[in-house]
Amino acid sequence: MPQWQIDSDEYLERLGLDRKGFEKELKLPRINDLKKIIPLREIKMVQSIVPIPFELLLYLVRKIQTLDGQWPFKNAEISQVIANPPQLKIGQKYVYRENYQNLLENVGDLFQNILGEWGRLGKLGAYFVFGLNGDGNYSMACYLPPIIEVHNSKSYVMDGIHRNFICLKTGLTINALRIKNIEVPFPCSAKNWDEIVVIPLIDKPKNLEDRYFDLQKDLFRNLKYLGIDG
Repeated sequence: MPQWQIDSDEYLERLGLDRKGFEKELKLPRINDLKKIIPLREIKMVQSIVPIPFELLLYLVRKIQTLDGQWPFKNAEISQVIANPPQLKIGQKYVYRENYQNLLENVGDLFQNILGEWGRLGKLGAYFVFGLNGDGNYSMACYLPPIIEVHNSKSYVMDGIHRNFICLKTGLTINALRIKNIEVPFPCSAKNWDEIVVIPLIDKPKNLEDRYFDLQKDLFRNLKYLGIDG
């Protein structure tokens, strides 16, 4: 027997809640009502935030494919780390001003409204976010920390360039997923941060190849296929 225990009815009475009220306060997602998987920025009213269990997170990352259908992370080593952006290499040519402004002004608030101080951008883990989109449809977004790929001892930002850029400029670290022992080469050249350029979204190149350094398009990681939008 445990040293102490509380009957569930007694516990709820102490909280001043009935079972339905307790369930409401937990903000559990309504999976049966789910209509759309959308980018996080399209969630207009957050109603529930659910941490992604690490086993499911590994499963999700291993399901990421390249545009030519390869599975780069199928047998990779995946770990949770605290990343220091100045130590990372980049493959993207541009940071889009509206994207990092939206992260600073809006995304943190989405999490902090439910998670409080633990919902700050650099401290976030992996979450499924449930709520209403602009049309009022019950939807889900998948938020993952930035993804760092390691190739030949070099660490590349594969996803999360804008979050890393913010931390670079503010001198902060950020929670990230680090992936080693990858079976497919990184799709573009490794560059330092001083080669990235901040531009408005209206100037975003239409062709994928023009957004990255020496991109091998077939090897590009297709995150949006699984609803991951960094």
